[in-house]
Amino acid sequence: MRKVPTLLGIAALLAPLGSLTASPPLTQQDACAVLKKRISKADGIPVSGPIGMGWYCDFSSLTDQRWYVVGLRSNRHCDGPCSNLMGWYAVNRATGAVYLYDVAELRVGARLKAP
Repeated sequence: MRKVPTLLGIAALLAPLGSLTASPPLTQQDACAVLKKRISKADGIPVSGPIGMGWYCDFSSLTDQRWYVVGLRSNRHCDGPCSNLMGWYAVNRATGAVYLYDVAELRVGARLKAP
């Protein structure tokens, strides 16, 4: 006599496939936190940013489904010619991987390796 699969049996077989579903893409807030954490480790500065200044993420208006393009800026006050820009980065919305971003060429550069 042949056994007919039950719904419970089928569900048990398909359960491992649930882990294959993609996570939702990062929000801008999540991407900023990932970027700050990576840069703080790479540059040896606190996650809160440069001492006495802090920092923030300035998201580009470029639209791309794969990347957030982010200018990481300090809260440095400028009284004359200076910049608070710490660098341009691309954060992968799906994985959170952080890359350099070339604003002159408008392209993603090398991936920043974990220190």
